[in-house]
Amino acid sequence: MTAKKPTAPRKPRAKPSGSALGADPLDRIAVSDPSPRPKTELAEGINTVTNTASTAKNWDEMGTHDALNVLSNPIMIADPDMIIRFVNEAGYKMFEAIENDIRQDLPSFVPRKVVGRNIDDFHKNPAHQRRIMENIVEPHDGEFTVGGKRLAFKATPILDQSGKTYSIFVEWQDRTSAHQENKEITLLIDEIGKMATAHAGGTISHFVPAESFNDRLRVVAEGTNTMVRQHIETKKKILACVSEFARGNFDAPIENFSGERFFINDTIEDIRSAFRKVTAEIERFCVALDAGDLSIDLDRDGFDGDYRRIVDAMETALSGLNRTVSSASQQVAQVAITVEQISQSSQSLAANSQIASSSVDEVSSSTEQTSAQVRSNASSADNATRLVGNTVNVANDGNQKISEMVTAMEGIRASSQDIAKIIKVIDEIAFQTNLLALNAAVEAARAGQHGRGFAVVAQEVRNLAGRSAKAARETSELIEDASGRVQSGVRIAGEARESFNRIAADIEEVQTLVSGISVASEDQARGVTQINAAIGEVAKAALSTSQQADELASSTAEMQSVTEIMRRDFERFKLRPMASQQAGTTLDMKNMSPEMMAQLRAMFAAEMSSGAPKAKALSNGHANGKARGSVDQDERGFANF
Repeated sequence: MTAKKPTAPRKPRAKPSGSALGADPLDRIAVSDPSPRPKTELAEGINTVTNTASTAKNWDEMGTHDALNVLSNPIMIADPDMIIRFVNEAGYKMFEAIENDIRQDLPSFVPRKVVGRNIDDFHKNPAHQRRIMENIVEPHDGEFTVGGKRLAFKATPILDQSGKTYSIFVEWQDRTSAHQENKEITLLIDEIGKMATAHAGGTISHFVPAESFNDRLRVVAEGTNTMVRQHIETKKKILACVSEFARGNFDAPIENFSGERFFINDTIEDIRSAFRKVTAEIERFCVALDAGDLSIDLDRDGFDGDYRRIVDAMETALSGLNRTVSSASQQVAQVAITVEQISQSSQSLAANSQIASSSVDEVSSSTEQTSAQVRSNASSADNATRLVGNTVNVANDGNQKISEMVTAMEGIRASSQDIAKIIKVIDEIAFQTNLLALNAAVEAARAGQHGRGFAVVAQEVRNLAGRSAKAARETSELIEDASGRVQSGVRIAGEARESFNRIAADIEEVQTLVSGISVASEDQARGVTQINAAIGEVAKAALSTSQQADELASSTAEMQSVTEIMRRDFERFKLRPMASQQAGTTLDMKNMSPEMMAQLRAMFAAEMSSGAPKAKALSNGHANGKARGSVDQDERGFANF
C-alpha cells in the first residue's frame, strides 16, 4: 500500500443532497450523520472499509464483498492517494461497453486492469483533477468527454473518525445518449424558434426539419409541424370561406371544426347571417323601389356599425326620393294648369294672325312699286361687274410685274452676299500675307547667307497675292452684275407704274357707274321706307303669331300629353305621409316664380327647336291662302315677305 501524504484535519462532511445522477445509496452514507440506517449489504461493506484498521486487508476483501457488486450503478473506490482500489461489476460492464471509445484517447485502457492504477493515468490534466480530489469534503459532481463518450461522475469522500479522507466513492454514469438528446432538444427548440420567427415575418411555408432528428424527437418535430400545418389549414379554410363571402357567395360551406375550435364555426355563421341580413334589407329596398313603393320603413335598429351606416344611407335616399317625387308630382299638377292657360293664350294669339295677314298685303303692294328700281340697279350692277373684271386683270398684270421686280431685287441681294464672302477672303489673304511677310523677315534674319527658308516664304506670299487678285476680279464681276440687275429693277418698276395708271383710269369709270347705281338706290330707298312701315306692323303681329299661335299650339298639345304621362308615372308611387301643402296655391302665369318661368322657357325652346320646320312651312304663306313671291329676306327673322 502506498504511504499517505500528511493532510490537515478536516471537518466531518455534511449530509449530501443528491446529484444530477439521481438517487444514490452512497448519498445516505455519512459519518457525521447519526441517524439510524437500515443494515443493508452495501452499508455493511462501507462500514467494513471505514472501521477496519487494517487497510490493506480491507482493500483485498473489498473485491470479494458482494454488497457493492450487486449494485446496478457503476461504483469505483479510490484511496486518498488516488489509487483505484475497487470497481464493482456494474462499473466493469460500463467500461467494457465503451472500451473501444475510451481507447481512442487512452490507448492503454483495459477495464479489468484499472484496479491498482492511479486515477491520474486516466486524465489529460491530472493536476486539475488532483486539486479537486485533495480538497474534497463534500460530494462532487463532474462530467467530461473521453473517446466521444460523455461520462458523468459523483465523487463522495468517506471520512474517518478524525475527519480525514479515508476513501473516495465514485459513482459513474454514461451520459452520452442523454447529452446527445439534450443537444437535439436544444436544436429542436432553436428550429421551433426559427419557425416562429419565419411565420411572424410572413413565411408560413417554413417548418421544423423533422428529418434532422431521431426517434422521439423526430416524432415531436413532426407533431409540431402537423400542429402548425393544421392551424394554417384552418386559417386558409376560414379565409377561403370569407373570400367566397366577398364574391357574394353567402352559401359557401365551411368545415365543422371540433373541440374548442367550434367557436370558428359560430363566428363564420355570425358573419354569414349578418351579410344575408343586410343584403336582404337592400333587396327589399330595391324591390320596393321597382314597385314604386316609397312608403316602406327600413329596419335601421336591427343593424350596427357600418351596416347601420349602409341602412341609414338607404333611409336618407328613400326620404329624399319621397320628397322629390312628392314635389315633382305637385309641380306636374301645376304645370298642367299652366299648359291649359297657355292653350287659351294660343287661341287668343290666333286672332292676331289676321292683322299680320293684312299687313303683309300692304308690304306686297309696296314691293311692286320698288320692282322697277331693282331692275335698274341690276343693269348698273352688270356694267360695274364688267369693269371690275377688267380692273382685276390689270391688277393681276401689275402684280406680275411687281413679282419680277422682287425677283430682280433678290438677285441683287444674293450678289451682295457673294461680294461679302469674297471680300472676307481678301481680308484673310491680306492677314496671311502679313504673317508670311513677318516670317520671311524672321527667316532672313536667321539664315544669314542661307536664304532657302526665305525663298519658301516668298513663294507663299506670291500665292496669296494671286488669290487676292482673283478675288478682286470676282468682286468686280459681281458688282457689274448687280448693276445690271438694278437697271432691270428700274425698268420693271416703270412698267408697274404704267399698269397702275391704267388701273386708275378704270377705277374712274367704275366710280361713274357707281354714281348711277347710287341714284337708283335713292329711288329704291323710298320704296324700302314704305316696306319698313309695313314691316313694323307685320313685326307686331308676326311676333305674337309665329311664336305663340303656331308653335305654342303644337307645343301645348305635346306638353299636355307629356304632363299626362308624367302624372300617370307619379301616380304609381306610393309615398309616405307628407306635410299637407298650403291650400289654394294654384299656379298661373302671373304669380309664377322666376325659376318656374325659366324652366318653362327652356321647355318651350326645346319644343320650338323640334317643331321649327313646321313653323317655317306655315310662315311661307298668308292667312288668306294667296302665295306671294319672295322679294327680300328680313334680317330680324320674320321670314319672306
